[in-house]
Amino acid sequence: MSAEETESVSTSEPDSLSQQNEPVLESAADKKRALLQGTWYSTEDPKSYLKVKDDQLIMGYEGIESATKNYALNLADQLPDDQPSNPDTQYLILKQGEETMTYAIDNLTEDSLKLLFLPRGNFLSFSKTK
Repeated sequence: MSAEETESVSTSEPDSLSQQNEPVLESAADKKRALLQGTWYSTEDPKSYLKVKDDQLIMGYEGIESATKNYALNLADQLPDDQPSNPDTQYLILKQGEETMTYAIDNLTEDSLKLLFLPRGNFLSFSKTK
């Protein structure tokens, strides 16, 4: 009977440990969403910027108010509409009404963002303001 007790103790310990750690762990999308928050300026044209706040992205150009557009931001592991996707890539999907723009996140750190605009395939690089 003590063997059964030991068995139940050994199987319950990992469960209790994983439950304790669960709230601390964030998904890859949550971590990237947190890193994206803030204002990013294009490395090629410093007047071109992205502002990310929660699940909203504002794309703009300093000095030209009409160039400012607001998008709903979504991070996904797969492209919309069953488009071929790379399983190792995280995608940034921006929606405004019927318009949808998709980007592959090539690199994201605290102060650097590199996006691949799909389907065209050109890279856009940004740095975060301090």
